[in-house]
Amino acid sequence: MNLEERIMAVFGGKEPDVMPWFADLTYWYAAMEYRRQLPAKYSGENGKIQLYRDLGCGAHEELYNLPGELSYNDIKIGYSSERSKDGTIVYEESYHSKSGSIVAIRKFMPSSVSTAYLKYPVSTRQDLKVLQDIFRNQEFKPNYALQYDRLERWKGLGLVSSLPPRTPLQQIVVVWAGLVNAVRLLAREREEVEETIQVMAESDDPIYEAICESPAPAVYFGENITSEAITPAMFKRYHAPYYRRRADQLHAAGKKIFVHIDGMLRGILPLMGGTGVDCAQSVTPAPVGDVEVAKLRELAGPDILLWGGLPGVFFSPQHPERALLDLARDVIKHHMQGHKFIMGVSDQVPADGNINRVRMITDIVEREAKY
Repeated sequence: MNLEERIMAVFGGKEPDVMPWFADLTYWYAAMEYRRQLPAKYSGENGKIQLYRDLGCGAHEELYNLPGELSYNDIKIGYSSERSKDGTIVYEESYHSKSGSIVAIRKFMPSSVSTAYLKYPVSTRQDLKVLQDIFRNQEFKPNYALQYDRLERWKGLGLVSSLPPRTPLQQIVVVWAGLVNAVRLLAREREEVEETIQVMAESDDPIYEAICESPAPAVYFGENITSEAITPAMFKRYHAPYYRRRADQLHAAGKKIFVHIDGMLRGILPLMGGTGVDCAQSVTPAPVGDVEVAKLRELAGPDILLWGGLPGVFFSPQHPERALLDLARDVIKHHMQGHKFIMGVSDQVPADGNINRVRMITDIVEREAKY
């Protein structure tokens, strides 16, 4: 079996020849490009494909996309940026509607090759009104060209997926308000938050209709959930009903669903299996997460697929190679039964990652994780 066949076998409830092994190299790759340290043979799309072939791991983050284009009527959107001599870049993004204006400010840091918010755009009731305007005026036009291209060029090597927007509350937490503002708004302006969530959910309908017709076999809910931020009560009220609704819709179209839950697991992972989604992806075990590898299945329940097991930070030379290899063998020891585990990096190989360690995991999996 090739890497694509292995992961599709697991999603289909069948036994592969070897446990699937998929790695997210996008952060490492972007950092190497930025620092001009990427070997020439790995540049461009064909170079990325060769990288994954050389390392022997499957691709997924390279292969998702929103299968279409978003546009907004009666919303004025502005962009600006300011670069400093030290390489930092401050980005400003503004939205103007009949209800007012909101502004997001983010900063790129060359030391980490990453970007973070300095100011989230939504913090007040009036900001929520603007956010409602944005989503009420959103339009979506399907376009499947990129998915067809990736299905052909990455055939046998990866999992091509549709990437819808995060579910409404999760999008508010991660993109629009940040955790502190979101919790404060839920406490003080719950009715307005819930109206905003409803507007956002309705704006998703055309996107999911298009995803159901898309050629990609899988759908990736790129949520970035952690139990440190999302309580069980929040999950039950806002996430689970939405997942159940979309899971029914997507399963009727023959799609497989995986949800990115890459933080602390104890509060949320036990609830994920009841939502109808197929897979909890990027599960991060102790000592980085809060659950030992041996306890993941017990916590998750018997049915949901699990994907992860290898904390990304363990690919950094700041951690001993032996710790990573021991964790990989721990995954194999405890999760071969039932062929419901996909070995994966949780969450990404970091910017300072030793890429040779990815190949080491491939060698262990091919040798020791045979069914």
